[in-house]
Amino acid sequence: MRIVAGEKKGLKLKTLKGLELRPTLEQVKECIFNMIAPEVGDAVVADLFCGSGNLGLEALSRGAKKCFFIDLSRDALKIVRENIQTLEFESKAETLRMELPDGIVNFKEIYTVDIVLADPPYGTPLASKLLDKFATEKLIKDKCLIVVEHSGKSKTSFDQKRFTLLRERKFGQSEVLILRSKK
Repeated sequence: MRIVAGEKKGLKLKTLKGLELRPTLEQVKECIFNMIAPEVGDAVVADLFCGSGNLGLEALSRGAKKCFFIDLSRDALKIVRENIQTLEFESKAETLRMELPDGIVNFKEIYTVDIVLADPPYGTPLASKLLDKFATEKLIKDKCLIVVEHSGKSKTSFDQKRFTLLRERKFGQSEVLILRSKK
C-alpha cells in the first residue's frame, strides 16, 4: 500500500497483518479522493476505524491541514504512528484510541472536522450506527463531508433529513457513499 498522490506520492505505508483486515485498495482510494479533491486542501479530517491510516494519510499528502486517526486497536494505532513518522506528518496528526461509534460523543473536536473518512469492518452494522450517531447527537457541523466505505453486500442506512447523498459508487465487493450533512 502506498500514497497515491500529493506531496508524499509513492511512499509506502506499513499495514497490519491479518485475515480480518481489509485496507482500502489503491484504486478505490484514488477514486474517493478524485471525487472529493476540491474539499481536501486545508481541511480538518477524521479517519475513523483508521486501521493503518491509509485514508487519513492520503488526505494529509493531498493538503489537509490536520487529521485525527481514531481506532480501538492498539496495534493499528502503533502502525499509524509509525506511518505518520515515516511521512513526517507529526505536526498535522493526532491518534486517539476509542471504541466507535459510541465513543465519538466524547471526541469534542469532531465538530471542527470538515471531512469524515469512515471504513468500518465489513459485515457489521457500524457504518449505519455511526451515521445514526452523527444524526441523533448532532456531532458534526453543517456541510461536513462524510465518506463511508462499506460492504456492497449490505445496505448502509442514513437519515435523509440530516444527510444528502452526493455520490454512491461500487467497486467489486466495496461500496463508497459520499454524504453531506445538513442543518
